[in-house]
Amino acid sequence: MSKLAGLKNSWKFVVAGLILFYLVRFIYTNWSAVRQYEWQFNYGLLFVSLSLVMLNLIFLIQIWRRILLKLGYSLRFTKAFKILFYSNTGRYLPGKIWSILGMIYMCEKEGIPHAASFTSAILYQALNIIAGMILVVVISGTGLIKDLSKFIYLPLALILIAFVYPPIMEKSVNILLKLMKRKPIKISLSFGHNIVLVLLLMLSWCVYGAGFNILISSFTGHSLSSWPYMISTFTFSYIIGLLSVFVPGGLGVREGILISYLLIYFPLPIATVIALFSRLWMMAVEIVGLLVSTRL
Repeated sequence: MSKLAGLKNSWKFVVAGLILFYLVRFIYTNWSAVRQYEWQFNYGLLFVSLSLVMLNLIFLIQIWRRILLKLGYSLRFTKAFKILFYSNTGRYLPGKIWSILGMIYMCEKEGIPHAASFTSAILYQALNIIAGMILVVVISGTGLIKDLSKFIYLPLALILIAFVYPPIMEKSVNILLKLMKRKPIKISLSFGHNIVLVLLLMLSWCVYGAGFNILISSFTGHSLSSWPYMISTFTFSYIIGLLSVFVPGGLGVREGILISYLLIYFPLPIATVIALFSRLWMMAVEIVGLLVSTRL
């Protein structure tokens, strides 16, 4: 990597670092409000929330394996587990492409050609984002999308579903890949199969969001009845963080969006603590998965 490229990537870490610094600094300056809050720790619920995330990641591995199988390549679960958890660490590098490159490299060692692994990774990410946004629109009656007429919900959902149609999806994805100076892909999956994958991924986002809701309840005592709002909040913030290519791992971006939507239930200092703790919650599961994968 040239010095110029290194400098271009360095500023992204600086941005992420500054955002997190100011979030932590805000908590520090408002520590009295944080300390006086009536925290209610329930380690059983915390364990349930962590377990849901791990089970969901395993579910996502199976979805990726299904995509690979439809492309004509079979991969053992243990190998897929190791590849995804190893390559997942690349999310915390600027550019978002490193996790995909890591996946491609490890897949090639398993006899899966570059074209198939790259296509599977792009399809997985594209379908995952579309599924998440459809879910957000479907349950946007929770108030997540403000100032949007209810008459727009259904057309917006249908537009998102249209992007699952292979010709439209292929053209859209290849336009983005061209902007990123990457080779185009060929989407050979049928519309029906894409719909099934989107439904499965919507279920996955629901599990993620439910885990997030239980996490909040585990140390604040907040009612679990707000699960639709929490699912849509978590999904929306995660996707925007995923799309924020200018910061590694969406650091700070995801937290900022979470805070803005959690204010409906919590004061600002508490919402900030929840957002930062949710990052540690996700990283804890990723670290456990990474440690397990070293044994496979």
